[in-house]
Amino acid sequence: MLDFIPENLQCIIIVIVLAVLFLAVMANNKRNQSKLRKHRKRSFKADYIERKKALEREEQEKAK
Repeated sequence: MLDFIPENLQCIIIVIVLAVLFLAVMANNKRNQSKLRKHRKRSFKADYIERKKALEREEQEKAK
Protein backbone atom coordinates (compact mmCIF):
# COMPACT_ATOMS: atom_id res chain seq x y z
CA MET A 1 0.00 0.00 0.00
CA LEU A 2 2.46 2.62 1.16
CA ASP A 3 5.73 1.07 -0.04
CA PHE A 4 7.76 4.27 0.31
CA ILE A 5 7.02 4.48 4.07
CA PRO A 6 8.72 2.01 6.45
CA GLU A 7 6.47 -0.81 7.70
CA ASN A 8 6.55 0.18 11.38
CA LEU A 9 5.69 3.80 10.48
CA GLN A 10 2.77 2.60 8.35
CA CYS A 11 1.18 0.97 11.39
CA ILE A 12 1.58 4.15 13.44
CA ILE A 13 0.07 6.29 10.67
CA ILE A 14 -2.89 3.93 10.29
CA VAL A 15 -3.57 4.00 14.05
CA ILE A 16 -3.38 7.81 14.09
CA VAL A 17 -5.75 8.14 11.12
CA LEU A 18 -8.24 5.75 12.72
CA ALA A 19 -8.07 7.70 16.00
CA VAL A 20 -8.74 10.99 14.19
CA LEU A 21 -11.69 9.47 12.34
CA PHE A 22 -13.05 8.05 15.59
CA LEU A 23 -12.82 11.45 17.29
CA ALA A 24 -14.55 13.11 14.33
CA VAL A 25 -17.42 10.64 14.48
CA MET A 26 -17.76 11.10 18.25
CA ALA A 27 -17.83 14.90 17.91
CA ASN A 28 -20.44 14.69 15.16
CA ASN A 29 -22.57 12.32 17.24
CA LYS A 30 -22.39 14.66 20.24
CA ARG A 31 -23.45 17.61 18.08
CA ASN A 32 -26.36 15.67 16.59
CA GLN A 33 -27.55 14.53 20.02
CA SER A 34 -27.55 18.10 21.35
CA LYS A 35 -29.57 19.25 18.34
CA LEU A 36 -32.04 16.42 18.92
CA ARG A 37 -32.43 17.33 22.60
CA LYS A 38 -33.12 20.96 21.71
CA HIS A 39 -35.69 19.84 19.16
CA ARG A 40 -37.46 17.54 21.64
CA LYS A 41 -37.76 20.34 24.21
CA ARG A 42 -39.70 22.54 21.79
CA SER A 43 -43.46 22.38 21.68
CA PHE A 44 -45.03 23.10 18.31
CA LYS A 45 -48.37 24.09 19.84
CA ALA A 46 -46.82 26.50 22.34
CA ASP A 47 -44.57 28.06 19.69
CA TYR A 48 -47.51 28.44 17.31
CA ILE A 49 -49.68 30.15 19.92
CA GLU A 50 -46.82 32.45 20.92
CA ARG A 51 -46.15 33.46 17.29
CA LYS A 52 -49.85 33.99 16.67
CA LYS A 53 -50.14 36.31 19.69
CA ALA A 54 -47.05 38.24 18.59
CA LEU A 55 -48.52 38.74 15.11
CA GLU A 56 -51.81 39.91 16.60
CA ARG A 57 -49.96 42.44 18.79
CA GLU A 58 -48.02 43.72 15.77
CA GLU A 59 -51.24 44.12 13.78
CA GLN A 60 -52.88 46.03 16.66
CA GLU A 61 -49.87 48.35 16.91
CA LYS A 62 -49.97 49.02 13.18
CA ALA A 63 -53.69 49.75 13.33
CA LYS A 64 -53.13 52.48 15.93
